[in-house]
Amino acid sequence: MSSRPISMSASAFWITAWERAVQTDVRVKDDSEEEKFWEGYAPMYDERNPLAPYTSVIMDAVFPHLRPEDHLLEVGPGTGGFTQLLAPHIGRITLVEPSASMFAEFRSNWQKTGYELPEVVHEKWEEVEEAKADVLFSANAVYRIRDMKEALLKMHETAKRHVFLVQSIGRPFAGPLSLSCQDQLYEKERAVAISEILEELGIKHTYQTFPVERKNGMTHDVALIHWEP
Repeated sequence: MSSRPISMSASAFWITAWERAVQTDVRVKDDSEEEKFWEGYAPMYDERNPLAPYTSVIMDAVFPHLRPEDHLLEVGPGTGGFTQLLAPHIGRITLVEPSASMFAEFRSNWQKTGYELPEVVHEKWEEVEEAKADVLFSANAVYRIRDMKEALLKMHETAKRHVFLVQSIGRPFAGPLSLSCQDQLYEKERAVAISEILEELGIKHTYQTFPVERKNGMTHDVALIHWEP
């Protein structure tokens, strides 16, 4: 096993790995199959092994960059674990959440917070047009994106002040990108690939990893990747 072929850029590796994944996992490309999965899994998501409740060390690195008047756009909020952590530190939230099943759980959970329900855009990030916000935040929500270089550039152009990406590292919490070439299996952690793609774009950023102990007692690294556009 190796990292990626030396001659292949991180952005090309991401696309090639995505195209390989399509061959074995229908959810990668098929939106209806993805939604079928969340119809069954979303109601038990927070009971299984959620990430947000165990990320205080990560969020403590995020909060100082937020302002009470900020408009925050969150890509892929899921059931709202991170949104609930962010809400007390900003003024307005817009969500980009394509899954109706996940948003149903978000809405149910959000009623307990006392905050006004955020505006939601029911589209994939790749399909959102003319989005603008002070801060963009996303946690473990880029696994179905084909062209990560374009997605990151769009995030960069959307946020006025700051972009924060949280990405789990290592199985079973986050499978790496993988592809076979000349009988050799190459793998690349998504967090590392995102950082390398940002380097391709010439976007200076901070890459930090934090050990996080999950509900089931397992500990793994989680990356915080952030920058000022």
